[in-house]
This record gives sequence, structure tokens and C-alpha cells, in this order.
Amino acid sequence: MTLHKQFDVNLLRVFLAVCRTGSYTLAADELDLTQPSVSNAISRFKAVIGEELFVRSGRNIKPTAMANYLYEQLNDSFSNIEQTISGLEGFNAATSERQFVILAGDVVSHFLQPALEKIVKDLPIEIVFREPPDHDEDIMEKLYLEQADLVIDMQLPMDLRFEKRLLMRELPICVVSKEHPRIGDKISRDEYFDERHVVIKMRRFNLTAVDLLTDEVLPARKVYSVKSSLLTAFDSLASSDSLCISPRRYAEEYTDMFNLKLLEPPFKMNGIDIEMVWKRKHDKNPAHIWLREQVLSLVK
Repeated sequence: MTLHKQFDVNLLRVFLAVCRTGSYTLAADELDLTQPSVSNAISRFKAVIGEELFVRSGRNIKPTAMANYLYEQLNDSFSNIEQTISGLEGFNAATSERQFVILAGDVVSHFLQPALEKIVKDLPIEIVFREPPDHDEDIMEKLYLEQADLVIDMQLPMDLRFEKRLLMRELPICVVSKEHPRIGDKISRDEYFDERHVVIKMRRFNLTAVDLLTDEVLPARKVYSVKSSLLTAFDSLASSDSLCISPRRYAEEYTDMFNLKLLEPPFKMNGIDIEMVWKRKHDKNPAHIWLREQVLSLVK
């Protein structure tokens, strides 16, 4: 490594941004720089370190082992400095320009996004909802690399890098068409397993929603269709004599639209615990505290 009497700390900001985003272009956008400026900064930092930091992989770039090592060693410390300074300046929702990113599935987004939009309507703040990746490690990596500010989902993995809080508990309900020819106001266990099912596939868990939410091993079901979205599942129910399991509050929103009725499941099912997870270093950051408080205010 080449020693420099006056090291330009701004090179660290650029290096960490490129690691986070995996792109010179996205890092330039994040830092409000030109792409050539980012490329030049990385070249200068490479000269200081004396090793390659990034390699091309198709249209993307990937960090080398040295870059990953440096990121692990430097990111938290550098971010803590920035957070300390930011904390001293404070956060004022009325004047602070900020974009927050929340990873959440369609059920959570359905409840929270419209309400949060009303909160920030006249503020210089943007809250963007994005679908979480299919795999736990990818979800938590996005949170750790600060490509997201919050993750709101069920059964998220945890370690010392993160904090979490139970946000709400959803109750599962059986959903069928009001015109179902055989199902009345109640459904028995035998009736449930005699009917065809719209199966909701939980991609993160490689399980169906029903299997995830019950402790018993259920008999095989007759499958009418397999869906990854409850909204498309409700559409299938409206035009068939099939049934499915859904979070109660979400299903209640669509009973009139799809002409559906809700029935208590004929066997014991666990509640759906929806958790909010954030990076531990942001626990006392004023902007992140504000975001979490707004989310919590909507589910009380």
C-alpha cells in the first residue's frame, strides 16, 4: 500500500457508495457526482491501496476480495461519523429532503403505502415501496448495504447487525365466492379438503401459505391454481368454486370487488406476525426514527 501524507477522505465516500450500489452510475447519482468523477476517484483509491478493487462482470461490476474486506472494515465507522454529524444537524421532516426505501410485500404495501403517502404529501420526503427479493440473505444484504431503510415482512432472519419490532399480527381467514355452490356460512374440515384450492406460494419459504401457518401436517389438497399474489388469487375465486387462505384484513378490502365471503378456517392456524427490521446503526438516527414512528402510528 502506498503511503500518502494527505489522504483524501472523499475517496472513501465514493468507494463505499460504489460497493453499496454495485455501479459507478448509481454511485454518481447517490453522491450527486458525474460518472467520470466516480471512476477517477476509484482509480485514485486503487493507487492508494495498490490492488484491484472492482472487476467487470457483464454490464455490472463486482468488488474484489480486497474491496469486500475494506468495505466490512470501513463502512460502519465511516457511516457512524456521517450519522453523528447528521444527528447534530437534526432532522426536520418539514425541511429535510430525503428518500426512504421500504421493502415489503403486496399485503403490507396495500395498508401502509397510501397512508404514508398522505403523511408526506406536503413534505420534501419520498417513501418508495419495493418488493423484497425471494431469498432471506438477499433481503438482509440490501438492508445491510443500505439499499433499503426498512424491511417489513414475516419471519425475517436476525443477527447482531439488525434491530426488529413486531408491527402487527394478521389473522388468517378462509375465502370463497359468495356464489359457491356447496359452501354456506361455515366450512367443515371435510368440506375444506374436498374442495379445490387456490394455493398461495410463499417464494421466500418454498411453502404454501397454509403449510407455513399451521403446525399440523395437512392432507394433500386438490389444487385449482397456484398464485404468488393474493389479488390474482381473489380473481380466481370469483370465477370458480375454489377457496384460499388470506390475511383477514386484506381479504376484507376485496370482498365487494370480487363478491367473496370470509369463513373461519376449520383447523387451528397461527397468526401472521409482521415485523419491522432496520440496521442497528440507524437505531438512534433522527431520520430513521421519524420513519419508524410514522409506520408505527399507522398500525396502533
